[in-house]
Amino acid sequence: MKLLHRLSDILYQVEKQLAIVLCSVMLISLSAGVLYRYVLNSPLTWSDETAIFSLIWLTFIGGSMSIKRQDSAAVSIVMDKLQGKLRQALLGIGIVVMTGFIIYIFYFSLIWLSSSNIAIQRSSSMGMPMIYAYASIPVSFFFMMIHTIELFVNNLKNSEGGHEA
Repeated sequence: MKLLHRLSDILYQVEKQLAIVLCSVMLISLSAGVLYRYVLNSPLTWSDETAIFSLIWLTFIGGSMSIKRQDSAAVSIVMDKLQGKLRQALLGIGIVVMTGFIIYIFYFSLIWLSSSNIAIQRSSSMGMPMIYAYASIPVSFFFMMIHTIELFVNNLKNSEGGHEA
């Protein structure tokens, strides 16, 4: 299980670096777009599209990072009142449901990306193959899958050892 923990940690470090790069790309492309449009009176055709695709990737990668850090949005009014084995059991059920959903989306995103019409789609401004933007879904859901499986294993260890999460 140390291998799974290490893999999850490595993926998290990759996600952090990707997030930094994507934020930088967004900042540069939007700043260049504003500069060229309002200062130089010669608008760039690619800057908005670059920022949008960076934001798409950043959103999905950020979702995966929030799972790793356990910072996802949650309504925890019931869980805050529970303790012990019942709390661990409900956390485990939640993680299993979340993992099932992630695997479901991952599977169908791979099927969707392998369809013939995806390969021919191009972005309107840059003419970039849209599969580059669409690939954010299976990539980030793969990362989420690794993180949730690690959470599940940690939850099992905590419930067997009697420790609180």
